Amino acid sequence: MIMSTARDYIKPDKVGEYLPLIRELIAGTRKEAGNISYTLYQDREHEGEFVLLEQWLDQESLNAHFKTEHFMNIVPQIALLHAAPSVVNTYTEVE
Repeated sequence: MIMSTARDYIKPDKVGEYLPLIRELIAGTRKEAGNISYTLYQDREHEGEFVLLEQWLDQESLNAHFKTEHFMNIVPQIALLHAAPSVVNTYTEVE
């Protein structure tokens, strides 16, 4: 299994634009083959900081995610709302 974290740093005055976009991305992603979970969290102290905690069956599933229409359409729109670049990390499960 692959775990990924994707942190978004959104301009505070753009959070209202970000939320509908990220919700659309979440809805599409949760339907993808190989997606185990895809959940958004907001930092309790910094309104514009969000993290997606993602679990994927394997690297192929994650790679396919990056090529989906919803990902390729929504992520560039979200990038326009950033206060700082996204930070993405991927992890392999230790058994």
